[in-house]
Amino acid sequence: MEGKSVPAMQDNEAADTSKASDLSEASMGTIDPSPVSEDSQEYFKSYEDVEIHRLMVSDKPRTTAYYDAITKNKHLFKDKIVMDVGAGTGILSLFMASAGAKKVYAVEASGMAEVIKTVAEDNGFGDIIHVFHSRVEDISLPEDEKVDIIVSEWMGFYLLHESMLNSVIKARDMFLSDEGTVFPSDARIYACPCSLQSLYKEQINFWDNVYGFKMSAVKQFALRSKMIKPEVCLIPKSDLLAEPTCIKKFNLRWVTEEEVKLFSETTFVGITKSGSYQGLCLWFECDFDGYWYNEEGEELGTLITLSTSPGSPPTHWKQTVVVLGYGSAKTCPEIELTCQDDALDSSDHVEKRSEKSENHEPQESDKVETNKNSTKNDINEGNREVQDTVVSTTQLEFENLVEKDEVVGWKIVFAQSDDNVRHYTMTVEMLDPETEEHPVPCLCPMPRCVIIAKMIENDEMGEEDSDVIDCT
Repeated sequence: MEGKSVPAMQDNEAADTSKASDLSEASMGTIDPSPVSEDSQEYFKSYEDVEIHRLMVSDKPRTTAYYDAITKNKHLFKDKIVMDVGAGTGILSLFMASAGAKKVYAVEASGMAEVIKTVAEDNGFGDIIHVFHSRVEDISLPEDEKVDIIVSEWMGFYLLHESMLNSVIKARDMFLSDEGTVFPSDARIYACPCSLQSLYKEQINFWDNVYGFKMSAVKQFALRSKMIKPEVCLIPKSDLLAEPTCIKKFNLRWVTEEEVKLFSETTFVGITKSGSYQGLCLWFECDFDGYWYNEEGEELGTLITLSTSPGSPPTHWKQTVVVLGYGSAKTCPEIELTCQDDALDSSDHVEKRSEKSENHEPQESDKVETNKNSTKNDINEGNREVQDTVVSTTQLEFENLVEKDEVVGWKIVFAQSDDNVRHYTMTVEMLDPETEEHPVPCLCPMPRCVIIAKMIENDEMGEEDSDVIDCT
């Protein structure tokens, strides 16, 4: 793809497909390709695997959310010019055309772009759906045309891993009208302490007794292997140990690329269910806010929410879990997760490192060095070789038992890669709630936080005597 302009249609095809969209400069705008990195080429090529698209389209909660968001908010689409960023098979473009869109720009960088044109023709929308075989960053619309709404399924695991968020932001800034809308309109990342009963039973505790032999060394090795990469799996709601906390919100109409480059959140929560604190569970939700008022002041549209939470119907995103192992609550480890380029793969690359206390120096037995060669699930690309060192001071014989009303805390940092905006390093640091400063407001049950939260609540309610608080 590097340095190559890919036309939507060859001249000799035009006579045979008279209804098909034509990306000529006069009628449809232009493609001005910029150099594409090797990683990006591999990323786009991966989406030529039809099985990936079957997995996504057959994800009922995902596809139904988009269908409902479009068909139940037709006022946003009827007779409008719209754009589908990362169109895939064109299913969202078909939804928008069916909802009455006047023109749909379907932008797809993979070879699936050629298929979308045929799909549009086969469904009678060849004159409405216009396909750009290109990255959205490289296109221009005719006569500086603006679109009324941008729709994209850009989300990745825990929202950000392998997402197209930066591309959507660029498309919005280049092509969206001043009064335009972005779907999804809002996105949120949630986190919650959890136990991992099924994972431990099936993959860790299995090694407690194997045909009468002690395999504790294998058990420890298995646990450490889980601790050096996040798990993408389904977590039962019953395994959550606290109320979920929203750790980050994005308004997609206004969020900037700078805001998603680096951000951190410190969180303290009260345990609501006693159990083994074995992981930090992450997931996301997206809103499609279609509420609108017509000239008569009548409210139109509805709000649709797509949730990937443990309590919602399962999706292909599942949940992402940082496995803490044993003893992490006592030793306050810092866990660094570097999420690399594996489209729709459940494997991420993780580095874990523990804060060194004054009386502890890592021993040779605490260090694990690995050389990983290039495979689909590994962190390497091509012939490059990466060596990682994992340092852990976790005491494997100690289980993180937490009691109801106990407070636990963590700090999570998301840092976008300078080389590839789809890659993030996620660092999780477990915090001591007794010594660390809490954010304001903090919703944990510690007395000081309860008092401050009450003061803020009273202030917001406009009470004059907000200094007098009944904490009984």
